[in-house]
Amino acid sequence: MSDLSPYELRNLEQSIGDNLGGIEACWYVPVEQVQHIPDSDAPILFEDVQLRAGATWYQVVAVQDSIRYQQPGKNDRSGDWFQPKLTGVLAKNTSGLAAGLEAMQGHLYVVLYRDANGQVWLVGSLDEPLTWSEVLDAGSATSRNQTSFTFATDTTRRARAYFGYWVVSEHGVDGGLVLQQGQGGSIELRDRRGVLMATVPVGKTVIIRSGFRVAFTIQ
Repeated sequence: MSDLSPYELRNLEQSIGDNLGGIEACWYVPVEQVQHIPDSDAPILFEDVQLRAGATWYQVVAVQDSIRYQQPGKNDRSGDWFQPKLTGVLAKNTSGLAAGLEAMQGHLYVVLYRDANGQVWLVGSLDEPLTWSEVLDAGSATSRNQTSFTFATDTTRRARAYFGYWVVSEHGVDGGLVLQQGQGGSIELRDRRGVLMATVPVGKTVIIRSGFRVAFTIQ
């Protein structure tokens, strides 16, 4: 057992105010496209996850209220560890979805998700990334056509609160972008359907890549 500084321990407080369940949005990036995770040992990350040149995050747009995150803790002879799992459902198997799923094969991932209380969490690390798996169910006359997906791993780290920013690819997004005021002086970039693509602090420049390239400087 490692020695603890007395300043590392703290009272565990109950948050006051609304407490909403569920996941609003989820983003992922292949771990080989992650260059650096600052303060990788810190429980709260205030700096940006740095991606390699040309890399962006990608969004999972799932069936409403289907995304769920669970993080059971374990303890055995090897120490304390966790089994984070983020699951959800993608409706209607299409040629476009099938192509996107095929591209995800053979990679490990780092994931961001934002819960219904507005907190963003980083799951996975360079050393302990997440696997991706999926199950297609074509359904029947009384059930829906859908693909269930799972990001999961065994890790020594809890999901960490993330206060950095991230840039999301426009590839696969139908329609234009909308700039919307966020919290704390940030700007939210949303597509025409209202799906959040990125949250950008003032003073940052965002480049959206698709068949064309558009740059925004947030002032």
